[in-house]
Amino acid sequence: MNNKVKQSVFKTSFTYFIPSPPHRKSGYREREFDKIMQGILNSGFEIDYINTESVTTPQSGMYVFAILKTKSKKVFKLDEHIDLHEHFKLSEEPVSSEIIYEED
Repeated sequence: MNNKVKQSVFKTSFTYFIPSPPHRKSGYREREFDKIMQGILNSGFEIDYINTESVTTPQSGMYVFAILKTKSKKVFKLDEHIDLHEHFKLSEEPVSSEIIYEED
């Protein structure tokens, strides 16, 4: 007989758009996205599924789509009210059109 108690898992979707940067010779680290993902993981969510899709019109870039899960209903409810740009102190738009990207 199995005496395991099944615990509820709450899931939510997360979609983020990363605009295409200017052409360069090598790749770079997307630091704002890293900050968001670290914050999500530190707040009690786990990544259940993640996928990317590149787009070229009207704005070239990449969509990141993830399914996040948590066992905490409190954490799940908190997610509905988070403004990611404010919460992680992200820029809404580049400060200057002359962006300098750090190359790894």
